[in-house]
Amino acid sequence: EVQQYTLDEAQQQVGLDVWKSYQTLQTDLQNLQNTASLLEIAQRSFDAAKHRYTAGVGNILELLNSQSSLADANRQRVQALTDWRTARLQLAAKMGRLGLGNLQLGSR
Repeated sequence: EVQQYTLDEAQQQVGLDVWKSYQTLQTDLQNLQNTASLLEIAQRSFDAAKHRYTAGVGNILELLNSQSSLADANRQRVQALTDWRTARLQLAAKMGRLGLGNLQLGSR
C-alpha cells in the first residue's frame, strides 16, 4: 500500500511538473511573438526618426530616444529567445526526451 501510494504520488508530481513546464513554454512562446512585434515597431520608429533627422526636420533627442527604444527592444527579444529555448529544454527534460539533438544550436 505504501509503495503504491508513493508511486501514485510520484506520477502525480511528474504530471504536474510536465504541465507547469508546458504552460511556461506556451507563455514564453507568446512573449517571443510579442517581442518580435515590439522589435519591428521599434525598428520602424528608429528608421522614421533617422529619416526625419537626415532630412533636417527631426532633432537629435528624437533620434537618440528611438535608438534607445530599439536597443531595449533588441534586449527584450534576446531575453525572450533565451527564455523560450530554456523552457523547451526544461519541458523535454521533464518528459524524459532530452537528448543531444535538443542541445545542438539551431535545433527546433
